[in-house]
Amino acid sequence: MNTWDRINRTGFFPQLVTASLKRALGGQTPRATLCQVDAAFDQGSVFRHLSLATLTDSVLIHMHVDELEDGGASVGTGIFPLSRLGTVSSIEVYREAMTSMFPAELTISVDLGAMRRSEVEPAQCGDPSCTAEHGYTVASFPDDLNFRISVDADGVDAMTEARQFVDLLSSATRDHH
Repeated sequence: MNTWDRINRTGFFPQLVTASLKRALGGQTPRATLCQVDAAFDQGSVFRHLSLATLTDSVLIHMHVDELEDGGASVGTGIFPLSRLGTVSSIEVYREAMTSMFPAELTISVDLGAMRRSEVEPAQCGDPSCTAEHGYTVASFPDDLNFRISVDADGVDAMTEARQFVDLLSSATRDHH
């Protein structure tokens, strides 16, 4: 399925997503696209959001669209040169490992190489009666892009497209490093 059909099929603000992606593409042609709509929960509210990754010959475009409470939407777009991307990794889960060559699930992670996010938490020790100040711990994580595709939830076509996306992205990042 081509990029534009995939966006329309989600039914999630397709005109807005199409216009935003065309602007981000700047005339380039999409080679492969992953597009997923999920539900999220925030302070008792349920809302939908769309994650989209589009690969061209020179960049990876990541868009995130959030549904707002008032019926509006916010669109965040990142354009990442392939030469700056970090690790591309995937995990494939096979139900019938001896007989099937088609995965039931695929998780894709891409280190976008642009930023890191940090989580700062108070440090604690294992003694429940301890009242001492232990400072803070910091964990730093790469700014990454993650998709999980499941044949059961997303269908065989989505899995086939996701595998093609991984193949093209892996090849493109090797060629640009």
